[in-house]
Amino acid sequence: MGDQVTDAATAGWFDARIVSGAHPASLLPPTDRDAIAAHLDRYALSGALVSAMASWLHDPIGGNAEASAIAHSLADRGVLACWTAVPPTPGELDSLTALVERAVDDGVAAFRIHPASHGFSPALLDELYDALQARHLPLCADAAELPWPDLTRIALRFPELPIVVSNLGYRKLRELWAVLDGHAGVYVDLVDFAAHQGLEWFAANNLADRLLFATGLGVRDPGESVVRLAWSGLDDATVRLVGSGTAGRLFRSGVRS
Repeated sequence: MGDQVTDAATAGWFDARIVSGAHPASLLPPTDRDAIAAHLDRYALSGALVSAMASWLHDPIGGNAEASAIAHSLADRGVLACWTAVPPTPGELDSLTALVERAVDDGVAAFRIHPASHGFSPALLDELYDALQARHLPLCADAAELPWPDLTRIALRFPELPIVVSNLGYRKLRELWAVLDGHAGVYVDLVDFAAHQGLEWFAANNLADRLLFATGLGVRDPGESVVRLAWSGLDDATVRLVGSGTAGRLFRSGVRS
C-alpha cells in the first residue's frame, strides 16, 4: 500500500509511534534498529518516536533501555525514545518522579502506559501525570488500554498534560468528541485511525492540530497511515501540520522541522 506513495509526499513527516522488537504472534521479523532506519529512508521521514515491545509485553521498565539504545543510535535521524511507566513496586520501580527525571536526563520525549495489559488502575499513576505535566512531556496510550472515563479524569485533573490516544479503531468519533470537547490537551495519532474521512472531520471542526502522523511500525502495516494522510482531502498546509508540525510542538526535545 505504501509503495504507491512517493517519498516526496511524505518527506519531513515524523512517525509518532514505532514499536521496537518482535510481537510473539507476528510472522514479521523484529523491528530492530536497521528496520527503523530503512523505514525512515523509505518515506523520507524526519524522525520517529520509539517505544519497546519488551516494555509492553515483558519487562515494563527494563524495555526502556532498548528504546533509548535505538534512539541514541539514530539520534542524527531524529529518533526519540518513549519510555513506559507502571505503578511503583519494590524491586521494580521506586519512584515515578525519579523515573521521569531519569528520562529527561536521557533525552526521552514521551511516556507510554499500558494499564489494561499490565493490570492496574490508571488512577495509580497520578504522580507520573504530575511529573510529566511539570516537564511538558506527553503521555501516550492505546484506546483499549485507557478507558474513556479514566482518560477524561486525567485530562480534567492535569489540563496541561498532552495525552496522545493511539489505535482508535473504527466508529469511535462520537466517543472521542466527548473527550476532545473542552480538553485541549487530548490528541490522536493515525495508527489504526479507521474512521471514514476522519481526518477531514477533524479539519472541518478545527481540530487538525490534534492529529499526529504515526504508523505503528512493529504492530501495524505502516502503509495504512501513510496512505490515510497522503490521500486525504486535507490541504498541503494541514498535511504538514499533521505530518510533523504538531509533533514538533509536543516532542520538544528533538523533532526536526
